[in-house]
Amino acid sequence: MKPYRATTKGATPKKLRQSQNFTTEWFLAIIFKGGIMADVLYEKEQTQEDAAAPTGRKEITSDRYLSRDMLNQEWEHLWPRTWLYAGVASDVSEPGEYFVFNIGPESVLVSHTDEGEISAFYNACQHRGARIMVNERGWIKNFVCPYHGWTYSRDGALTVVPDENRFSQGIDCDKQSLVPVRTQIWAGLVWICMDENAPSFDEYIGPLKEQIEPFRLEDMVLAQDQTVQLECNWKAVFDNFGELYHVEHIHPQHALIFDCPTSRIRLWKNGHTSVYIDGFTVNTRLPIPEEPTKLMKGQLLSLGMDPEEYRGRVLDIREAVQKKRRDMGPELGYDYDLLSDEELSDIFQHNIFPNMLITLQPDKALIMRARPHHSDPSKCYWDKITLVMPPRDDAQITADLQFMPKIKPIPDERPEREEFTQEDVIAGEKTMDITVDQDVHLIRDVQNGMRSRGFSKQVLNDDEARIQHYHDWYSWFMGL
Repeated sequence: MKPYRATTKGATPKKLRQSQNFTTEWFLAIIFKGGIMADVLYEKEQTQEDAAAPTGRKEITSDRYLSRDMLNQEWEHLWPRTWLYAGVASDVSEPGEYFVFNIGPESVLVSHTDEGEISAFYNACQHRGARIMVNERGWIKNFVCPYHGWTYSRDGALTVVPDENRFSQGIDCDKQSLVPVRTQIWAGLVWICMDENAPSFDEYIGPLKEQIEPFRLEDMVLAQDQTVQLECNWKAVFDNFGELYHVEHIHPQHALIFDCPTSRIRLWKNGHTSVYIDGFTVNTRLPIPEEPTKLMKGQLLSLGMDPEEYRGRVLDIREAVQKKRRDMGPELGYDYDLLSDEELSDIFQHNIFPNMLITLQPDKALIMRARPHHSDPSKCYWDKITLVMPPRDDAQITADLQFMPKIKPIPDERPEREEFTQEDVIAGEKTMDITVDQDVHLIRDVQNGMRSRGFSKQVLNDDEARIQHYHDWYSWFMGL
């Protein structure tokens, strides 16, 4: 099947309920300076690829987020059986380069071998279990255990055992090599799976492959790398990015550039979900502004378009930008041949089970990932990287057409990872971007509220179907 296109074919429209949040609507109405309320249709495309969970709909109870026993069970039933995004392939592009992927109590060493392959191994010396590499990434000639000096080649083979004669039983180096982990390189990313019996990567990712590949992530470069320590369960923050119901309440700025109420969703096999959001527009459930918003004006000017031409016709901007961007692609130094018109203007977000999501724009991708704390179910790590597409050398002009946050300059060297706490974000000392910052401010209160005797299970609406779908598959993997 061809990649999803935002059309009304096969859609079943229904009137959206009017917002009950007066404060947010009032705030946005002031921003828009009046206008008329638009009738908005909600469309949801159903195809044979939309997949129900194999066990049916399950209740989402608070123990999923609070139970230490549940956290431990995930290490038996969930994490080993799924394919996990481990890092960017550019970090291991040359022989000798490596990086370490830490998730909960497990650590995986990813290496570019002398044979030109990308391989992964458990980061545990076969002598007494010590972590071999503690640095996040780098270049090595050999992997040397810091404890007793056991040495392994880049392909994990044991090559040196100091004072080997002290081992009266002898050492079979072939049997004491580092234990390998399944790997797959796709979309410029390194994926690993700890279960030899799990499905192949292609089986696991399914139709999302053809959804994502036209954006050519493998040609993008890393522009930013951040990790924030959060005081919540990893699923709580991942759930937050699995619905748009909260957007009008805590992200009012989105109404100036997106039409979230008309978003389309897809539910896929293996717990993956997608959402497609119209961009270069406004929230059509709220008063439509007479003239383009400030952000739109800047985007139009960068393309040589006159914002005044769209006075009274703000809803025409999305289609006009699609056409203009298509026509100007060669001058901008970008190849848009693989992208549809909708992919030139809209947000395409794919949540890949169990813990990562990709937000796609024509020349940029945001990749975010939740990692559990090794022992505390009320703590986790939220990783965010920004990838940008470098324009070709023959680019004649530049234009800043990205949504928030603005595109970062392409660095001469790989950017260092920034690591900080939730309190750093709340205090305004660190930022991941305005939208993620707003979520970070709130997510601890969500976790704390689930501890209440007055809360037992979630109550989800139709627009939160991605969360329900995700947790149904979580239940299946966990055997719940």
